[in-house]
Amino acid sequence: MSIRRLAASARSKAPLAAALLTLSLLAAVPVHAAPSAPRLHQENAAGQAGNWYTGAVPPQSSSKPVLLFVQGLHSTMDRWTLEDSYYEAAYNAGYRTAFVQLKDADGDGGSMWTNGALLASVIRKVAAYYNVPKLNVIAHSKGGIDTQAALVHYGASPYVNVVHQLSTPNLGSELADMAYGSWTSWLGSIIGQQDDAVYSLQTSYMAGFRSQTDARPEVQATRTYMSGGMGDDGIFTSYWFAHAVLPGEDDGAVSLYSALGLPYGIQSFTKNISHSAMARASQTWSLVRPKLALPAASLAGGLQASGGGPAAGEALPEAASGSRQAGADEPAGLILRGGALDGSASASFPLESGLTSLSLEVMTAQAGSTAILLSPSGQAHAAEAAPPDSASADVFAGAVRRVFHINQPDPGEWKLQLGGSGDAYFALARLDSPSTMRIAAPKKLYRPGEPVALSVDLGKPVQGLFKKPSLTKSIPGRSSASLRTLPDAAIAGSAASVSLTAPYEPGIYNLSFDAEGVNARGERVVRSVNYNFAVLDPQGKVGP
Repeated sequence: MSIRRLAASARSKAPLAAALLTLSLLAAVPVHAAPSAPRLHQENAAGQAGNWYTGAVPPQSSSKPVLLFVQGLHSTMDRWTLEDSYYEAAYNAGYRTAFVQLKDADGDGGSMWTNGALLASVIRKVAAYYNVPKLNVIAHSKGGIDTQAALVHYGASPYVNVVHQLSTPNLGSELADMAYGSWTSWLGSIIGQQDDAVYSLQTSYMAGFRSQTDARPEVQATRTYMSGGMGDDGIFTSYWFAHAVLPGEDDGAVSLYSALGLPYGIQSFTKNISHSAMARASQTWSLVRPKLALPAASLAGGLQASGGGPAAGEALPEAASGSRQAGADEPAGLILRGGALDGSASASFPLESGLTSLSLEVMTAQAGSTAILLSPSGQAHAAEAAPPDSASADVFAGAVRRVFHINQPDPGEWKLQLGGSGDAYFALARLDSPSTMRIAAPKKLYRPGEPVALSVDLGKPVQGLFKKPSLTKSIPGRSSASLRTLPDAAIAGSAASVSLTAPYEPGIYNLSFDAEGVNARGERVVRSVNYNFAVLDPQGKVGP
């Protein structure tokens, strides 16, 4: 063949070669497709609880584990399937998926006992549907506790290889404690946030759950990874205000000490994002995916679980202590007010000098109720619109929020004036102060009649009283029951203690009071305290 013909032939084949190269390169680039809607497996014709869904099956997925997603408090499977979804991320990464609806999908949230029993049944059904011996579970928030109940107390541990917790309150949440406190119970009752789910998330109830769960051999059948957030959705959002309630680092709903508090858990990651963002694929999927695992084949040809212990290179974090140690801090540094709102009501916030700022969040059940803040000189401050955030399923999600923010507030008595009909309110004043208040208690669980002692250090010298400490009992599904008022306790200096005898009736209790005194300038200093504890029944358990 002549040189001219060879050149012509090469020119004629060049476009074809280029096209083939382009197709080859395109084939190598992952295509991100939106999967079809998950398929319903209906187990409950009258509601959602117990129903489950399976996702679209991606090509060549049989070599990867099946993922079952479990959502958290007052949430549904939509948590995983809508915008920025784990479902789409998992599908495009080649994973088969399943989703469950728990009691929360029908309205009121379920305890870990109710949801755990439902989840255990669904775990078995999903494993059978995909014909796999074990699943991986990815659980957000309280879904991690529901998963523990399913594995340990309802026999599902043989079917789960790995659990990934996304900000699970393993030691409970102080926000749940607050829902039953004397200031907040009015509002919690109206907006329906005192259901079995919130009741079971109280820190003392969770201390009881840990004591019933962590020593059982089933905990070693599954490897559990823990993770936690340390951010919010922006200043003055509900997650931002919750930072003042939750001790230490937190994501606006769960403290990091609680998220990393599973004694047999393995720390996976922490990230500076909010509680809701922990379940967004763009934020955490890349951190979860490397730890997904299949059961390992044994020499006998059977299957082995990965086990609950650390894998090579993994270690239990120091934070995973399993429970609060003696002297651990309680939430502090707030002024809390609340009550019925039928006509007009007012609340007082005495402030001392030296405060950098006052941030006040006012929650009501009705949008038509009003709130005005008056300074000591009588200047009126209107509420700002609460910024939107992603706290769609938190403890006080049903409340209407209003916020006030005052830089360098004048010392003296600030007054909140409210108006409404058939409503209730809860006001949380977050004080930015150079002095830090500390509250310490030896433990969360007591026997009937056992002495209870709570110490409070105001961080500054004050002469005054712990005023009318009131003891209330948390009641699942409705407001707290007021039991009695204790005698005032004197404050001399910066620290003092409150002592009482634990009630003889088992249950969850809150001790609520104001620490009120006068500082060296003659100014009133007020801080609110709420201590949540439990009295065990004769079997050593925490019950209703």
